[in-house]
Amino acid sequence: MAPRYALPSASPGHGEVSDYGQVLNWSAAATPFSHGLGGVDQDMNWLLSNIMVITFCVLLAIVLVYRWLHRGKSYLRKIMSLRRESDQRYWMHEHNKIWPRVKKHLLYAPLGHTRHNREFQISNAIGIGTLPSRFHTILLVLYLLSNIAYCCILDYGYESEYSVIAELRGRTGQLAALNLIPTVLFALRNNPLIRFTDVSYDTFNLLHRWCARILILEAVIHTICWAVNTHRAAGSAQIAVTLATSTSYQWGMVATCTFSCIFLITPSPFRHAFYETFLNMHRILVMLALAGVYVHLDKAKLPQLPYVKLAFAFWGTEWLWRSLRICYLNVSRRRGLTKVHIEALPGEACRVTFDLRRPWTYTPGCHVHAYIPMMSLWSSHPFSIAWVENRPKSPPLEIEMEKLPSHNPSEAMGIGKRPGLVPRQSTYSTKTNKTLSILGTVKETGASKQTHQLPNTSIPREATVTSISLIMRARSGLTRQIYERASKLPGGTFSTWGAIEGPYGGNESFTSYGTVILFAGGVGITHCVGYAHHLLAQYAAGTCATKKILLVWSVPNTECLEWVRVWMDQILRMENRREVLRIQLFVTKPRHRGEVMSNTGSVQMFPGRCNPTTILEKEMPERIGAVGVTVCGPGAFADSVRSAVRGVMDQGAIDFIEEAFTY
Repeated sequence: MAPRYALPSASPGHGEVSDYGQVLNWSAAATPFSHGLGGVDQDMNWLLSNIMVITFCVLLAIVLVYRWLHRGKSYLRKIMSLRRESDQRYWMHEHNKIWPRVKKHLLYAPLGHTRHNREFQISNAIGIGTLPSRFHTILLVLYLLSNIAYCCILDYGYESEYSVIAELRGRTGQLAALNLIPTVLFALRNNPLIRFTDVSYDTFNLLHRWCARILILEAVIHTICWAVNTHRAAGSAQIAVTLATSTSYQWGMVATCTFSCIFLITPSPFRHAFYETFLNMHRILVMLALAGVYVHLDKAKLPQLPYVKLAFAFWGTEWLWRSLRICYLNVSRRRGLTKVHIEALPGEACRVTFDLRRPWTYTPGCHVHAYIPMMSLWSSHPFSIAWVENRPKSPPLEIEMEKLPSHNPSEAMGIGKRPGLVPRQSTYSTKTNKTLSILGTVKETGASKQTHQLPNTSIPREATVTSISLIMRARSGLTRQIYERASKLPGGTFSTWGAIEGPYGGNESFTSYGTVILFAGGVGITHCVGYAHHLLAQYAAGTCATKKILLVWSVPNTECLEWVRVWMDQILRMENRREVLRIQLFVTKPRHRGEVMSNTGSVQMFPGRCNPTTILEKEMPERIGAVGVTVCGPGAFADSVRSAVRGVMDQGAIDFIEEAFTY
């Protein structure tokens, strides 16, 4: 049996551990095991740490291989469908029986029957969170069980119980320090693994929360094991003396107490009720806890210090990159700061437009974090991008262009040559019934008789834009403040300065699917409008496989149609739109029967709730090629779409992508 080194300086291969404070009773049996590496099996700690790192790398490699195969299949499907439209028939079906079952029962499956992103509510104001998916649950359970197993692999053959406690102290301290790395890495918005794996930030945020919980649990056990042996060595007086005379233990206790505070304020009800307060407090506490761990390891010269340095390196590098990126996009010596134009809309929402100081690369389906310091200091909030434009850099250029004689204002402003430039107009004063222009102003019969079509305002995937628009639904905090301020002002508009951070997301373009179905619930339409616009532009250019687009939007009332009316009007006038795009609007709470008019053609309105199962069962037999389905909306609505997709998984090739942010 290998010897157990009881004194801190006796363990070979490691430097002498110092700063363990004053010892009251050296003759006590527990004293050698109450500090430093006494009784700690550091060789086993390194072995188990290496096993954990290798396991993570293997899992990462599997995800990378899966994503690369998915990308390769999408690329092959796209170029083959572009070459011959008859090839779409090949991609309509899955050519094996195993993969659809894996997606149905594992990758796309909720933990139980249907509930996934629908929040558990104690009351209308208090929620206690959501359930992870079945696949994520398996990963988290395996991760938790592995940490428990590593903590239980102790040498129970020694007579002294103090040795076992000391070994558990060393094991939990090692694992807690190692778990700092994924905990910090998964929390970063610019986590490099997001780009490499195409895994959403929402998934990494879920993993971050559970890594942090396991870390905190291990840190608490680590502290308890130290306190037990220290108390048995010389009573509670030894604990007090050690904390009073050792800088390492003082900061270690600070770190443990801070981690415990973080654990207490992270439950979902507190996060949702005081999100901005929680976010700022969380960052401060994490910084304090990491500083405590760093000093604890550094003063004692413990071998886990590189783990904390790496965690700090990840956090510091990402913070520096984000800061530089924000300044680059939003600050210019010549043009000043990014201007923010806010317009109140019916349905308690605001259209918020950011005029950036420098061009910005846009991809459909991406989101940004918006900063409006005049309303919320340094806090930022994530919003899906609803619309983008490429506006002229200077007002004098617009004035000169307006002077050009032309019977066509669009040609005079050069829109035909500059597809990103789109005239904007205020819609706040428009009456509610005019929001039905999505249905009325562009009727099928009328559109065919028009002699002038609005030019294609497409913005290719690689194009740069200088203006982005968001729709902010008034909830609480920042969004409520913005709406109330705008709605009280004449005209319902005001301007300020701000910044955006991003873009994030937008990993899937859907250009390889023959049929694309976009589900939107409420303000989730902002996620889908960009996809519809992009796919129509790509179809007109002949650069995508998509031949059929269905946009399904569920809203509580017709006032909500005003949120995107000005952009939908432009989409409905795009070239070849009637050949590709169909829109179904579901008004769940119409004020009267005449408010919802049932129309024929490519735009239809229906009273009542949307039933995704009925829609998919109808669309699958009529599909073209492979089917891509995405959803953005309330949790219950997203869960119903997920359930509907799983219900038709056996009927053909179909992929499901959910846009969610479960903070």
